[in-house]
Amino acid sequence: MAANQIEDSAILEIRKRSGSFTEFDRAKISNAIFKAFAASSKGDHDLADQLAGKVVDKLVQGGFSGSLKPSVEDIQDMVESTLIEGGHSEIAKAYIIYRHERRKVREEKMKLLNLREMDPVSKEFDLNCLRVLASRYLMRNGRNEITESPTAMFERVAVLVTIGDLMYDQELYDKAGNSPQDPAEARSYLEKLDAFDGKLAIGRYHLNKWHFRSVITHYATLAEAGRMKVGFKQLLTMLASKQLARFEERVTEYYTMMASQDFLPNSPTMMNAGGRLGQLSACFVLAMEDHMEEIMKSTSDAALIFKSGGGVGINYSDLREEGDIVASTSGVASGPVSFMNIINTVTEVVKQGGKRRGANMGILEAWHPDVEKFVSNKTEPGVLENFNVSVGIWEDFWHALVDGKDGTYVLRSPRDRRPVKEVNAHQLIDHIALSAWRSAEPGLIFFDQINKYNVFAKARQAPLRATNPCGEQSLYPYESCNLGSINLANLVKRRADGTYEFDWQRYEEVIRKTTRFLDNIIDVNHYPVEEIDRASRDSRRIGLGVMGVADLLYKLRIPYNSREGYELQSRLAEALTYYSMEESVALAKSRGEFPLCSKTEYPDGKIPVAGYYEKPPETHSFEWDALIDKIKKYGIRNVLTTTVAPTGTLSMIADCSNGMEPAFALAFEKRVTVGRFFYTNKIMEAVLKENGLYNDEILEKIAKNYGSLRGIPEIPRWMQDVFVTAMDIHWADHLVAQSVWQDWIGNAIAKTINMPYDVTAEDVKAAYLLAHELGLKGITVYRDGSRHKQVLHMPDDSSKRFTVEPTRAVLEQVSRMTNPYIKSQVSAALAIKQHEEEIVAEPPKEELPDDQLCPTCKNALVFAEGCSTCIECGYSGCSA
Repeated sequence: MAANQIEDSAILEIRKRSGSFTEFDRAKISNAIFKAFAASSKGDHDLADQLAGKVVDKLVQGGFSGSLKPSVEDIQDMVESTLIEGGHSEIAKAYIIYRHERRKVREEKMKLLNLREMDPVSKEFDLNCLRVLASRYLMRNGRNEITESPTAMFERVAVLVTIGDLMYDQELYDKAGNSPQDPAEARSYLEKLDAFDGKLAIGRYHLNKWHFRSVITHYATLAEAGRMKVGFKQLLTMLASKQLARFEERVTEYYTMMASQDFLPNSPTMMNAGGRLGQLSACFVLAMEDHMEEIMKSTSDAALIFKSGGGVGINYSDLREEGDIVASTSGVASGPVSFMNIINTVTEVVKQGGKRRGANMGILEAWHPDVEKFVSNKTEPGVLENFNVSVGIWEDFWHALVDGKDGTYVLRSPRDRRPVKEVNAHQLIDHIALSAWRSAEPGLIFFDQINKYNVFAKARQAPLRATNPCGEQSLYPYESCNLGSINLANLVKRRADGTYEFDWQRYEEVIRKTTRFLDNIIDVNHYPVEEIDRASRDSRRIGLGVMGVADLLYKLRIPYNSREGYELQSRLAEALTYYSMEESVALAKSRGEFPLCSKTEYPDGKIPVAGYYEKPPETHSFEWDALIDKIKKYGIRNVLTTTVAPTGTLSMIADCSNGMEPAFALAFEKRVTVGRFFYTNKIMEAVLKENGLYNDEILEKIAKNYGSLRGIPEIPRWMQDVFVTAMDIHWADHLVAQSVWQDWIGNAIAKTINMPYDVTAEDVKAAYLLAHELGLKGITVYRDGSRHKQVLHMPDDSSKRFTVEPTRAVLEQVSRMTNPYIKSQVSAALAIKQHEEEIVAEPPKEELPDDQLCPTCKNALVFAEGCSTCIECGYSGCSA
C-alpha cells in the first residue's frame, strides 16, 4: 500500500460545521491549496498535492484518527500552518483570504436560500447561479419564504421524470395494447392526493402528492390504450413493497445531469415539476380564427398558458384586415393589431406561475393587407411590450422580390383571398429592414424554409404557420414543445499538457439520456388545456438543444468565426440530431412510435433534416441512410427532436455562455453602492492568470473596450483571435454560424444577428437576403443601440474603434450565389464593410426608459437570442 493511502486510511471522516460527519477526502485539501496558489500566482497541482500530503501527516501526528475525527476548521488551521512552515507565506496569506472569502460566500448563500446547512448543490454552484434559482425556481411558502434547497429542487424534477420511465418497465407496460385495465380506478385516487403525500418512494426518493398525481394520470392514459399489464392498486403495491426500487438509479442519473450543470430542462419544468401547476413545457402555439368565439377561446387559453409558465405564438393572418365589413353586425373589422393588444393586456396581468409575465410571438404574413401597419407598429415605445413580432414570408413574396421584374406583390383578403391592393416587394422589404434597423423588430420567419422538409405536413394536411415566442420552435395550433439544453462547455477532457479536447463519447451518452428525459416530460406533463394535451401527445415533439458553445470554443482555443470553428459547430449539430433521432427510434421500439407517425412522410423515408439532402454525402459524419432504414422499420418516438433555444436564464444557472451565441462581453464593470468590480468570463480570466496578465487595470481596459480583447496591446494576438465577442464578429459571420447549426437541427435556431450601430437599413436588407440564401428558417437582427441597451457600464468617452470584416467563409458563400439580385445586394453591403472603416460602438446613456429596464429588478436588459434578458435576476422576455 502506498504511503499516502496509509496516511489517508487513518482518518476516515471529518466533522462538518453542522456537527454531522462526512467522508474524509484528501483531494479537497489539495484543491483548496491549489486555488490559493492560483489566486497569487500560477497554479501548481503537483506542489498542492505534496502539501496536502503534509497536512494529512500533521493531522495524524496530532492524534486525529478513525475514532478522533478532525473538524473542517482543524483541517483549515493545519493547512495554514503547513504553508507557513513550508516557506509559502504568500500562499498562506492567499489561503487565509480564500478561507475568509469562502466563509462570507457560504454565509451569503445560506441567507439567500434560507438554509441552516449547505446542501450539495449550494456548495458547488456559484453565488450568481443560486441567486437565479432563488428568485424563480425554488418552492416557497405562503409567506414567500424559500422552503426547498437547490438539491431538493433537482431531486423533485428527477423523480417526476423517472415516473415516465417507470411506467414503461416491461413488468408493467404492454406495447401491443392487449391488456385491458380500468383507468377510472386510477383516477379515483385523484381525490386522495393528500393521503399519499410522501407515502410512496422510488428507492430513497419519496414521491410528493403532485408526483403521485402524475403516476395516476400517466397510468390512466396508458390504461385507456390497453397498455398496462397490472391494475392500479397492484402498481401501488409494487411501489410500496420496493419492487420498483431499481429506478432509484434513474432518478440519480437525471439528478446528476442537472446538478452537475451538464443539462437543464426549460424553466417551466424546473419551476413546476412535482408542484401544483405541473405544467412543464415552454412553447405553445394557438390558433386565431376570424370568429369572435374562437378569438375569445384563444385569449382564454393564452391566459391559462401564461399562468402555468409558458409562452404563446399566434399567427394573426386569418383575421380580416382593418376596415373590412363584418356581415353579422354591418360594422367594420378592427384588424389583427387590435386583437394583439388584447393578448398583450392579458399577458400583463397574468404572471407565469406567479413568477414572471409571459411572452408572445405575433406573426402576420406578408400577403395580409395590414402588413405595412404591422411592420412599423413596434417602432413606438410602449406598444405591444409583451410581444416579439415577425413577418411571415412565403415563396410568392420571395419570388416577387428576387425574381420579379418590377417586384409587384398582391395583398389579399384573409376572408376570401381576393386581391385587395398591390405593393412593391422591394419597398415592403425596405420598410421591414428600416423598422428592424430602428427597433430590432420585426423579425422575419421564412415559412417556405420551415415547410421545405416538414414531414408532419402530410399528417396535418397543412403547412406550419406559427412559432413560439423566440421563433426557434415551429408548431401547429395547440401543439407544445418541451425544451432542454446540453452544456457543451462541460463536455471536455483535459489532456496531460493542460489543453482540452471535446469528449464525443460523453456527448453521445448525454444526448441519449436527455432525449429520453424530454420524451418522459410529455407523459408526466399536466397540460393547461385539453386540446394541447391531445395535440402534444399526437406528435410528441421535443426540442433538445445546446448552450455553452462560445465557452467550449474558448476552452478548445478555436475562434468562433473560423473555418475550424464552423466545422466543429457543424459536427456538434449533426451529432445532436443524429443521436437524438437514433435514441428516439430506440424508444419507439420499446414504447411505440408517436401516434401520427404512420400518416407522415417518415414511412416514405423522408426526414426533417436539411443537411442530409443539401450537404454532399461524403461530408456527413454519420450513417444517415441506416438511420432512415431503422425509422421505416420501427417508426420514431418524436416527430422532431432538436431545437437550439434561448438559454439566457438556464445559462446563468449552468454558468456558461448563452445557447450558440458568442459571448456578449468578456468583462464589464459593475457599480454598486460600496464601489465597483468587474464581471469576467471565467475561462478568459484563467487564461489571463496563466499568462501573468490578470489585474484590475487590464480588466478595466477590456470593459472600456466594449468587453472585447480586440486591439489591446498587452493581449497576445492568439488570445484576441480566440476570445471573440458578438461585436468582434461581422454580422454576415453570425449568419454563417447560425446556418451551420440550421443545416442539421430539425426545428430552428434562436440567434441574434448583432450589427454595429452605424450599419444601414440596406445592410439589414442584405442580411435578410443572405439568411434566406443560407437556408435559415428565420432571422432576428439587433443593431447596437437601436433598442435595449447592453448591460455594460462604459464612460461617455469610451467609444471603441476597430475594424470588423467578414471571414473567408462568408465570401465563399457569396461566390456560390446564383441569383444575380441577391448576389449584387449582398456583395454591395459586404464590400462597404471590407474597406478600412471604423465600427464605432455607441456609448449607452446613463438613464434608460422603463421599457428598457428589467421589470423585476430595474437593472438594464441585454438583447440576445431574440429576446431580452436580465443578467442580475434572470428575468427573460422568452419562456425557455
